[in-house]
Amino acid sequence: MANTPNKSYRIYMGFSRDPDDDVNHLTLDVEDALPNHPVFINLPVSLADLEQQRLALQAAITEARKGGTDRTRAKKTAKQTVTDSLVKIALYCQGLARHDLDILLSSGFEVVSTNHTPGPLDTPAIMDILNNVSGQLTVRGIGVLNGARLMVLQPTTPGTLYTIQFCALGGSTSQSQWSHPVTLMAT
Repeated sequence: MANTPNKSYRIYMGFSRDPDDDVNHLTLDVEDALPNHPVFINLPVSLADLEQQRLALQAAITEARKGGTDRTRAKKTAKQTVTDSLVKIALYCQGLARHDLDILLSSGFEVVSTNHTPGPLDTPAIMDILNNVSGQLTVRGIGVLNGARLMVLQPTTPGTLYTIQFCALGGSTSQSQWSHPVTLMAT
């Protein structure tokens, strides 16, 4: 991706309104991207604190599935704590790298373009496939500008071998090239 002089990019901040599991996965992406990062070295929230907040959110999500207003309120509070930390980190990263798309994308956050002129999309890549829920596979992708980075494939059949590829939709060519295939057996 080429950087354009005087062009600025921004991090997608709508994640606070995203579903709970999406916030959890974004937090994982940020935790994966920022340790020992050469540019983002003075984070306003430590990655250890962010991890603890994410683990508390995961526990609260599990508890809230049992029902009850107290559990739901605890989940909302845990999600707010995580999203507040993510906003602080996102603003820090955006402030340092808003003119450098490659560095901004390396933060783990999704980036949105301020350019409304359509162009061809970059080819996405599969970063990981989570196989920890029977009957479903969760694909974590390295996103393209303005593209989704998490997809849940369900239903899947345990013991079946799946080959997964994805592409981004949009841009001047209507879709990107397909990612490289990844094969995995569902559990």
